[in-house]
Amino acid sequence: MPLPSVRLTAALAGLVLVGGLAAAAAGPAKDTHDDISAQRQLISAQLVTLREQVEIARQTRDLAQQQLKVAEQTRDLAMDTRDRTAALERLGVQLRDVATSTDAKAGRVTELTTRLLALAAEILAVAKETERHAQSLDTKTGGPVP
Repeated sequence: MPLPSVRLTAALAGLVLVGGLAAAAAGPAKDTHDDISAQRQLISAQLVTLREQVEIARQTRDLAQQQLKVAEQTRDLAMDTRDRTAALERLGVQLRDVATSTDAKAGRVTELTTRLLALAAEILAVAKETERHAQSLDTKTGGPVP
């Protein structure tokens, strides 16, 4: 039968061994907990960044929609100017034809000239507005519109 001191020593050695194993297992568990905590912080930071990117994308979309509206207005003004210019050309042709005909048509020439001058004034106003609009668009977009 072993001596009581040997038993006590064996029991103490066993306790030390069990304590050592527990400490060895607890170390990696703490490291794993620290890794998970760090990953949570990284994911939170990524989520904040993603939300900021979504907001920037929304702002970019809104700006693009505004630019599209400006471009549509400019197109509409250009089409109106084109139509008015075509009308001016037709009046010019009519004026030329009237001017080459007889003196009896002098009253018609005066009427057409008056209409032509009024239309020219309108076209000039539209052209100036189109130029201001294009300059505004250039300022907003950073360059001339192709």
